[in-house]
Amino acid sequence: MDAKSIIDELLKFEDKTYAVHHTNFFKCFKGGYGDINDTFCGIRAKDLKLIAKNFYKQIELSELGVLLKERLHEARVVALIMLVNRFDKANDKEKNEIVKLYLKHTRYINNWDLVDVSVYKILGRYCYEIGDCAILQTLSQSGFLWEERMSVVANWYLVHKGEFVLLISLCEKFLTHKHDLMHKACGWMLREMGKVSSEGLAQLLDFLKKYHKIMPRTMLRYSIERLSKEQKAYFMRK
Repeated sequence: MDAKSIIDELLKFEDKTYAVHHTNFFKCFKGGYGDINDTFCGIRAKDLKLIAKNFYKQIELSELGVLLKERLHEARVVALIMLVNRFDKANDKEKNEIVKLYLKHTRYINNWDLVDVSVYKILGRYCYEIGDCAILQTLSQSGFLWEERMSVVANWYLVHKGEFVLLISLCEKFLTHKHDLMHKACGWMLREMGKVSSEGLAQLLDFLKKYHKIMPRTMLRYSIERLSKEQKAYFMRK
C-alpha cells in the first residue's frame, strides 16, 4: 500500500458539495487562517477513520510522509489518524520514528483539525511516557501558529494523567497571543484540567482568580464552561 493507493481510496468518498463547505469551514482562502493551497474532496470524519483503520498496518512510514505533504487536506488527515493508530501499537523504537516523522512535517499539519486529531495522542503521550516535555516547550517558542497550538493541545494527554504544570505555564505565556485559535486552545485545555480531578479544578480556579481580568474573553469563556452559574458570573465580571 502506497500514498497513491490511499488517495484513490479517499476519492471513492468524494462529495463536491461537502468539499466546498470544508474549504470555507477551515478558512482555506485568502485572508483565512487555512492554507490557500489546500484542496478538499469532501469526506466525512467517519469515512476517514474507516480508511485509516483499514490500511494503517499496510503502509510504510515513508509513504505516510508522502501523504503529509499532499495538497489534499483529507490525505493529511488520514495520514495523521494512521500515525495515531500505529503509535498506539508501537514499541519504543517505532514510537521514536513516528515522533521524528511528525516533527519533520509540522509545517504541513497546518490547521486546527490536523493538530487536534493527532498531537495529544502522539506528542502528548510521548512526552508523558519519556518524562520530558522539551519538545512541547520548543514548539511553543516557534512563532508558528500551528506549532504553538500543538504545544497546548498536546497537554490533553498530560492533564488526564494529572500533570498540570506545563499547561499552566503555556496558558500564561499565551495570554497575550493575537490569534483567537490559541485563545480557544488554551481555554479548552484549562477546562479539561478542571474536569479531571479536584486538584485540576483547584488549579483552574487559582488560574482564573489570578488572570480572569486580563484573559482574552474567548479563552475565559472556554475555560469556565463547566463551572457553576455563580462561578461563571464571578469570573466574567471585570
